[in-house]
Parts: sequence; structure tokens; C-alpha cells
Amino acid sequence: MPYSMTGFGYSVKSFDEYEIEVRIKSLNHKGIDISVKGPRDIVFFIDLDIRNTIKSFFERGSFQVYINIRYTRPKQLLNIENLKKALESAKDMLNQLGLNVTDDKMYEITSSLASEFEEETVDEQLKKRVLEAVKEACENLKEERKKEGEKLVKDIKERINSIQENLEKIKAQKDKIIEKAKQRITEKVKELLGEEYSERAFIEATLLAEKMDITEEVVRLESHIQRFKELLKQDKPVGRKMDFMCQEMHREINTMGNKMPDFSPYTVEMKTQLEKIRQQVQNIE
Repeated sequence: MPYSMTGFGYSVKSFDEYEIEVRIKSLNHKGIDISVKGPRDIVFFIDLDIRNTIKSFFERGSFQVYINIRYTRPKQLLNIENLKKALESAKDMLNQLGLNVTDDKMYEITSSLASEFEEETVDEQLKKRVLEAVKEACENLKEERKKEGEKLVKDIKERINSIQENLEKIKAQKDKIIEKAKQRITEKVKELLGEEYSERAFIEATLLAEKMDITEEVVRLESHIQRFKELLKQDKPVGRKMDFMCQEMHREINTMGNKMPDFSPYTVEMKTQLEKIRQQVQNIE
């Protein structure tokens, strides 16, 4: 069964030193668009991995990913080895200048210098845990999109059945309507040209009736409806195909309405239902 493109996925993982929270909001989109927000010192290094994880679950949609890391213990901001290097550099610099400073001031200077030694790296274990949380949020989001998709499919089925019912009414009446149209045209021609032109009237009426024939449109619309129902059963992205089928069905319904205005009550209702289907299809992956 097709999936919706709208939904919300959530994951939270707790560890001794921190808690990772991931929220993913999904909306409809023609392709796939991903926005990732979170701590710069983490997201900067795993942004591509996050995007690839989402793409492994979904083919279409606009995704807003929010990552939050709450530390339950003080985060070690500076590497101890870099702190030692900075301390030696600070002492050497102060000795050359002949200055003496307090321990607090020395730590301030040392910390500032130590940050220059720090490399922009991310803890591999933290990176792995964040990606695991993203994967779990994607799994939850996929389940939500499935549930929403079931609701969409149920509504679409009811509307496609309504279109089919109206088409059956047209099929049952079209021959009778055409025959009545031929009679009206024949009588009109006779009235204008005279009874002696009855044969000419019959020929003209027959030619006009042929132009009114909607057999081809009926057959094509039946085929489109059947194909659409098959798409509703598939468990893979079919939104684009459904949108295309809606365009094809609209073309056939519109042609039928133009050829045989007598059926306008049916064709208008069919187009109304089809437009609502197209709106729903925009949310299907």
C-alpha cells in the first residue's frame, strides 16, 4: 500500500554522559529535500551520513531533521595533552616577558592557547549513536507515513469507485442518447431542407452521431481506472504514476463531456471526484 509523505518521527537515546534526541518532520515534495539542524560540532561531521540514512528509507518528501544533545555530565572541552602543550607555551612566553601571573590567570591563558591545538573532530562513538537515533526516528516516521497512507488510500478508493459508477451509467445510456441525437438531427434537417432531402438528412445525422461516439474514451477511461486501482495495491512509491494517471483520466472525461453534453451531470461529478483524488495524490510518496 502506498505511503503518505507527511508524518513525524521521534527518537531519544540516553547514555551515562548525555542524551540524544532526534525529531524528523516530513512533508510532501516533488523530489527529496533534507534540512539538518543541531549542534554544529556534531552535524558538521555527519551531515552527509544523516542525509544518506534518510534516503535509504524514503524516495520523496521534504524532511526537517532536528538533533539535540543534552549532556548529563560536564563535557570535556579540551584534550588534556593539548592543555599540557599550551601550559608549556604559556610559561615560556611569560618567562620571556618577565611576568608573573596567578594560577587562575595562567589557566585562562592556557585554555585559550589549548583551543588552538584542538582539531575539529567528532567522537566516533557519539557519531555512531546519533546515526542510530536518526535511523530509529526514520523507522518511526516510516510507520507514521504508512498509517497516513492507509487513510489516503481509503479515501481515494471511494472516489475512484464513484468515478467508475458514473462511467457505468454513461455506458448504459450512450447508445440510446446517440440514437435520440440522430433522430433530432434528422428531423431538424428535414425541417430546414424539406421532406425530399430525408436521405441527405439521415446521412448528415449519421456523420454527426459518429463524431459524438465516446466508445474509445470509455474504453481508455476503464483501462486507466483499472491501472489506478493496481497502483493502490503496490507497496512502493507510486505518487508520480498516480498523478500522471489522474491527468489521463481527466482528458478522457473532459472529451466525453464535450462530445456528449447530455452526460454533463455525470462528467461534472467525475471531474469533481478526480480533482479531490489529485489533491490526495500530492501527499503520496
